[in-house]
Amino acid sequence: MKKINILRIIFIAILAIISIAAFIKPQRVETNLLRAFFSDNAKDEILVELSGKYSSNVNVLIESGNPDAVEKAKDEFVKKIDQKSFEIKSANFAKTLDFYKKYRNNLLSYNDYKTMKEGDFEAITQQAVDNLYNPFGFSLLPEEQDPFLLFTNYIMSLGDGGVINSVNGKYYEIINLEVDKELALSPSLTNKEVKKLIDMQNTLSDENVKIYLTGAPVHSYYASARSMNEINIICIISAIFVGGLVLWYFRSLRILVPIMLSLAAGMGIGYCVCALLFSSIHILTFVFSTTLIGICVDYSLHYLMESDLKKVIKSLTVSMLTTVSSLLILLFSGIELLKQIAVFTSTGLITVYCIVVLFYSFLPAQNSRQKFDLKFDKKFLILFALIIIAGLFRIHFNDDIRTMYKPSKQMLEAEKLYQEVTSANSNTSFVIVEGKDLQSILEREEIVSAKLNENNLAYYSLCKFLPSIKRQTENMTLRTQLYDSELNVFSELLTPEDLWNIKHFDKKYFSDEAHKNISQLNEFMLDKTHSIMVVYNVENPEIFEGIENVHFVNLPSEISGGIKKIRLVCLKILVPIYILLYLLLGFIFSFKNALKIIAPSVAASLFAICFISLFQPLNLFHILAIFLITGFGLDYAIFRFNGSKNSNDAVLISCITTVFSFMLLAFTSFKLISSLGFMLALGLASSYILSILLISKDSPLKAESINSGSNLTVQ
Repeated sequence: MKKINILRIIFIAILAIISIAAFIKPQRVETNLLRAFFSDNAKDEILVELSGKYSSNVNVLIESGNPDAVEKAKDEFVKKIDQKSFEIKSANFAKTLDFYKKYRNNLLSYNDYKTMKEGDFEAITQQAVDNLYNPFGFSLLPEEQDPFLLFTNYIMSLGDGGVINSVNGKYYEIINLEVDKELALSPSLTNKEVKKLIDMQNTLSDENVKIYLTGAPVHSYYASARSMNEINIICIISAIFVGGLVLWYFRSLRILVPIMLSLAAGMGIGYCVCALLFSSIHILTFVFSTTLIGICVDYSLHYLMESDLKKVIKSLTVSMLTTVSSLLILLFSGIELLKQIAVFTSTGLITVYCIVVLFYSFLPAQNSRQKFDLKFDKKFLILFALIIIAGLFRIHFNDDIRTMYKPSKQMLEAEKLYQEVTSANSNTSFVIVEGKDLQSILEREEIVSAKLNENNLAYYSLCKFLPSIKRQTENMTLRTQLYDSELNVFSELLTPEDLWNIKHFDKKYFSDEAHKNISQLNEFMLDKTHSIMVVYNVENPEIFEGIENVHFVNLPSEISGGIKKIRLVCLKILVPIYILLYLLLGFIFSFKNALKIIAPSVAASLFAICFISLFQPLNLFHILAIFLITGFGLDYAIFRFNGSKNSNDAVLISCITTVFSFMLLAFTSFKLISSLGFMLALGLASSYILSILLISKDSPLKAESINSGSNLTVQ
């Protein structure tokens, strides 16, 4: 048996083993964007969990000029909600309220607690008397149970309970929903359920009642729906363009079959190897890796245009080795996303290379049109240099992840209205409180809440809903002192029996029932040893200094810091990548010629960065695009330096199809994709042009001279 047949059998066996092993092992696709940027250390994990905890909430805002219409629309909306998919958080408060009534003597609002702590019991009494004679005053409990309105004050301090708000002459009510945890793991299923909410919104909204939806799941639905429509259109246009170009050049569409099969195999094996090596695969790995596997089209085109492996084997091998080498350095980045991209693309490229080398010999020789050679005037180098110089002085970065997504006008208006109605502020931060158990966490939260109250800062925390045992003891002691001092004021309104019952209340603490009846316990707990306090408008985080195991977190700032860290890592990795590629090319072609081959990729990446810097800040995805430009650009340069006339045609066709597809991506509404698309289109076009300008077609190492074909000159 020939060696080539043995290699084919071994290759097929390896692919089969990898595929079966990956199929057996269950795999999960990670869609949380932050997990692409943060590692698995404890601090980063808390940030990811913190973000995820508040990214599964949907807020339903019901508006009308008639409060009765608001209430009616709310009831209709609640009836239609699938409570297997969404938990109605505001509805749980009724259950919590009933539970609180049983332990009302343990509860005091912070203002009442502070006033009584200072011994000003008369102020508490005066406030209760004023409310008694106020026609708009109300109490949640009868006078014989709560004459000082302490329970009412406590409940009102929570800021919850589904109360109708009035803003600018209109009435509003809010329904807070939380996506089921299992459902949240599947973006497609979540979008399906959010679509049902949107349908309900459209059905129940009319000229008298308007319903608005806000929250991350709603944004995700609209963004993904819009992106999918755009990408589908782009795929159709790209397929028509590529098919038309292939038909024009080869006068047949048959060669698309082996190209597509090899690409499918490369992507499939890339996925399988990632599935075996990683616990989950991030969705961004597919975005970047499937893009880079476009290099594989070059491998197929080069072989098909020659139909002689001996003429292209060196160029194919060097191209594969340089690209894989540059990617494998990402394994040392310490960043999960970059490691996955390295594994996915490297194994995909090697797979396609092996398919071309081992199996394309079965394909018949291809006929093509007359050959052509594209030329550019040397004056283009001056233009490149001027743009690079100008752009170098303008380079600046924006690592804010929020700039990657621009919501629709409809969603912006809904979010603005929600903030206005709820008096919320977009300047939201978090305080992470650590403790050995729940009681130590609550006591530490109460210390933090005192600091916040001293600085007149609004906050939302677990200790508001569940006082510590220590605070409950203090509250009951203060109540006793208040009753001893002031209860006689109500002697004419209450019977002696009522007065005795009020003074001799049962002193019992919250029991394990709290876990079953206070839903906020889960809302504010990250895990058994960490809780979250939501704080607003904190301009001076130093107020938390000195409080043990308390950490202030501004999520946008932390995320931006994490993205900046990755960006710097990527920039640092570029230097060893280029050194490695230079050494590898130097050993193959000589170190002098290696400079000629690597120069177009380096110059094209620098040109693309500088050009974009003239008009906008750079982001992480512009930097990640450099790795892709390097892979494609080296492909162009190697085949121009060491290829034949047919290789030049293959590179040109590959460049045209690739740049066209990426340029279409530049017009998508999702800035992450558009940034990547424009950067790649600009960088790859520049890389191709510079390979022509910087590498002479008369290189002594060329497989054959280029003496025929039409010349297209661009002045």
